[in-house]
Amino acid sequence: MENELKKHYPKDWVVLQNRVAECFRGMSLDEKRLFILATPLARTTKVSSNDPVFISSSEFSRECGIDLSTAYTALETATDRLFTRFFSYTTCEGNRVKIRWVNKVIYLAGQGGTELYFTDEVLLLLREFDALNPYTKYKKEVVLRLKKDYSLDLYHLAKKHQLLGSFQISLDDLFQQLGLPESYKRIGNLKDRVIKPSLAEITANTDIELTYENIKRGRSVVGFKFILKEKPKLQNEHINRDESTVDMFHKLTEKQLDMFSSKLADLPAVQAMAHVGEDMKPFVARLRSMLMDAEQQKGLLPYLKEVGYTAA
Repeated sequence: MENELKKHYPKDWVVLQNRVAECFRGMSLDEKRLFILATPLARTTKVSSNDPVFISSSEFSRECGIDLSTAYTALETATDRLFTRFFSYTTCEGNRVKIRWVNKVIYLAGQGGTELYFTDEVLLLLREFDALNPYTKYKKEVVLRLKKDYSLDLYHLAKKHQLLGSFQISLDDLFQQLGLPESYKRIGNLKDRVIKPSLAEITANTDIELTYENIKRGRSVVGFKFILKEKPKLQNEHINRDESTVDMFHKLTEKQLDMFSSKLADLPAVQAMAHVGEDMKPFVARLRSMLMDAEQQKGLLPYLKEVGYTAA
């Protein structure tokens, strides 16, 4: 598994299990940047919880597009704050477990950098990617261009649902996933301070265009639908793609459409694409429609092969 990940996702890619991305909740922008810089190094090397992942101030400055003088202070503050962060989960027995992201941090003032010591549990999460551990990936240089507080979080959500071309989220879930303060409860404030500036920055600086629509119940806004469109890619930006099948539409029979849409809906990686509150039956029907659309089918091809589809 490790060799396969190194081959497909080198250090310039951020690859995170979808549940790991919850670490962004409540983090400052510089903490997020530090985490994004450090995790590919932890993923592609054999470091243990006793080994440091080193990020220099000059690297932090260069990768994040900030002045070196600013980077020293930003990196030190981000290091201190990251040490206080933890995540939690509930076991099958109902027990609540809390784990720190790092068990030790050292800011090396004389060397202008920081050392992070990830816990063993976190290192495992950063290295496991399969059907049981759905993940999201994107180029590190793309996400580090984002400078607004919530752009990175919305970009990750968009990339998580990229195959579907859109996703819906309730206001309650949006506040939870982005860790938004109460001051944004007023819709106008939320749109002007979070939604509009973040989507504008994402569209201007990343590989996708992101827009939104209101979801209303009566006259009240209860959530948003985000629509994403992938920008044209250069040929050398494609990684590990079978070029012979990229532009090929696979016409499935009615029986195949029924069978494979049901099988796809059982994959955890595909289940992550379901809309908030969407029941299984309409989700399967939507997957069936996607399989009949040439553009949307291309995104589902890797999962089709995983559930046993082979081209005639």
